[in-house]
Amino acid sequence: MEDTKDNFKEAYSKYTFRKILIILVCIVLAVVFFFYSLTVGTLQLTMADVYDIFIKHLNGATYDKYSQWELWYEDHIIWEYRVPRALLGLICGIALAIAGTTMQSVMKNPLADPYTTGVSSGALFGVAIAIVLGFSTGLGSESMGLVANAIIFAMIPVVVIIVMAPFFRKSPSTLILSGIAVSYLFNSLTSLLLIITDAESLKEVYSWQIGSLVDRTWDSVPMTAAVTLAGSIVLLLLSNKMNLMSLDDKDAKSLGLNSNVMRVICLFVLAFMAAVVVANLGIIGFVGLVIPHIARMILGSDNKFLIPASAAIGAVFLLGCDIVARLLPVVASVPVGVITSFIGSPIFIILIIRQKGGVW
Repeated sequence: MEDTKDNFKEAYSKYTFRKILIILVCIVLAVVFFFYSLTVGTLQLTMADVYDIFIKHLNGATYDKYSQWELWYEDHIIWEYRVPRALLGLICGIALAIAGTTMQSVMKNPLADPYTTGVSSGALFGVAIAIVLGFSTGLGSESMGLVANAIIFAMIPVVVIIVMAPFFRKSPSTLILSGIAVSYLFNSLTSLLLIITDAESLKEVYSWQIGSLVDRTWDSVPMTAAVTLAGSIVLLLLSNKMNLMSLDDKDAKSLGLNSNVMRVICLFVLAFMAAVVVANLGIIGFVGLVIPHIARMILGSDNKFLIPASAAIGAVFLLGCDIVARLLPVVASVPVGVITSFIGSPIFIILIIRQKGGVW
């Protein structure tokens, strides 16, 4: 009996060690991609140059704009443009991947993603109202007004779904269908606004619709990082309960879990995370849909390991797509949302073909 217990403990330790090792490797890759992304752009720098500039800036080094123009310019480009862009790519990759993993787990649906609830269409409608009609719910600068509009309108579909959930008995399928219905409603309203607007406003709304990291500044980093960190911690703490939700709701209830309440809590947290991402970067597709499948294939369906693994892989994926977007030999900047869709679509098709058994 003792030998059996020892063998079980040893097997479980190896099982845990393997998963933790994979997560650590993905984290290291994310850090490497982060620093490599700082070398890419019109100003060509090596990894050694970036590391040197990075460390000197952290140690408080400053340069005179006129007598030390070259050093000042390199430091300015890295810290005012490339670092916030890379940080937002890292953070938003984490947020969308974790939100997608949670959505698929609690809904028990492999096609669910953070935008299924109507978050993206609501946010886009909020942005369209601010740009086309000049109506803003935020205070302060115009950019903050756009962000505030996007977040508030992104959460409206979620609130509607949660309010309507008792009438649908909060089943996963009906919640998803409700989100799709609300999403189509907001899309039609946005289309109506775009019909009556001018070409300049149409271009601005379109840039939000496809998602981009171009011209993002430090202003967007604190809120995005804070919401992503808080939401990730909450969902990670709920990971064991999410594992129980893979069972039938009645079976989960017999183990002391109210699946209906748990589903609504997770839905609200992940929707808020996705809303902040959309508010700052626009709609970036396929991260929340594809990354959970890749992580699940590598590590299995235990959310305790799946959530951090998805976060690391999501960061690598979004940073990698942004690097590709900046390396393409085109005149105009390619939005990262175009690259995520271009790469994510075939990956998702391959995953569907290779998926021989269900994990739900």
